[in-house]
Amino acid sequence: MAVEFNFNKLKNVYVATLESLDKALAFDLKVGRGRFLFMMFLSEEDKESKDILFLYMRNTRIMRRIKLYGNHTMGTFKAYINEDVQNCLIQELQLEHTGGNFNFINFLSQINEAIPQETNIADKIKALRDNCNIIRTLNVIDEADKTVLIGERKLSIGTPQDKTLRKLYMYTNSSLEDITELIGLLKKMNMTVAWTTEENRYREADIRIMIENLR
Repeated sequence: MAVEFNFNKLKNVYVATLESLDKALAFDLKVGRGRFLFMMFLSEEDKESKDILFLYMRNTRIMRRIKLYGNHTMGTFKAYINEDVQNCLIQELQLEHTGGNFNFINFLSQINEAIPQETNIADKIKALRDNCNIIRTLNVIDEADKTVLIGERKLSIGTPQDKTLRKLYMYTNSSLEDITELIGLLKKMNMTVAWTTEENRYREADIRIMIENLR
């Protein structure tokens, strides 16, 4: 039987993510023995994942997608936790053989209370970079096989896509400040960035040079 729960503590970081350049949310938290990676991707381009909480359980290396319902900007993040996800969460806590009564709602409340209430951009970028191999399987970045930046490109139609620009945080070693400046310049000039595959790393572009060229 599914368990209904409102992860209302997501509100602050959700709203901050909507206002961010990459529209990506990622943070780690611990409850008991469980280690959890929370991720959401909120661009208008993220049609398949916009209301999805990606929950990765580090001990068991299991990923589950949890649909969230309600008006999120008002603090409603209602989830229906099915038996499969319940079992995965319990396995992550390593509780199979502990005995005694386990209150699942109390556990969800502990997770909810552990959700950060402020966005630390540096921590978020580290989480995105550290987990890029997980993220590339989620269909939240364009051309996931292309991870080497090779330069800027002028757009003849459309606007720069968040699913392309967020790769700058994940697949370059540049500073947060430089990436933020580059994205601002690209959006101002209606340009995007081009990527290639790993065997072409010799073509990798330098973000500082790109910034100087666009200023």
